[in-house]
Amino acid sequence: MSLLAGSLFGCSNDELSNKENTGSDVTLSDKIAEEKGVLSKDDAEVLVYNQLSSKEKKKLTIDYMKEEGTKYFLRVYENVDGTIKVKKEYTVDFNTEEVKQIQ
Repeated sequence: MSLLAGSLFGCSNDELSNKENTGSDVTLSDKIAEEKGVLSKDDAEVLVYNQLSSKEKKKLTIDYMKEEGTKYFLRVYENVDGTIKVKKEYTVDFNTEEVKQIQ
């Protein structure tokens, strides 16, 4: 699944460069979130992915945008001829795991 998940979920360059040297797919975000006892950015992307239809899962990308208060802000977009077309935006509360579509 990690190969499939890698193609479906957007990851910032920081996330990719901060992969643990353990041979696992644990990112710095995952490690910090685990230490704080909250949801990681990667896990938030999975929760948003689960909100999408089968058709959307095949053609759209999920990308972390920012953290504000107790919420992660994520966008769901399609890349059309090199242009990002945002289709939906979500917040995910990293304490309660509540997913809310905001656009």
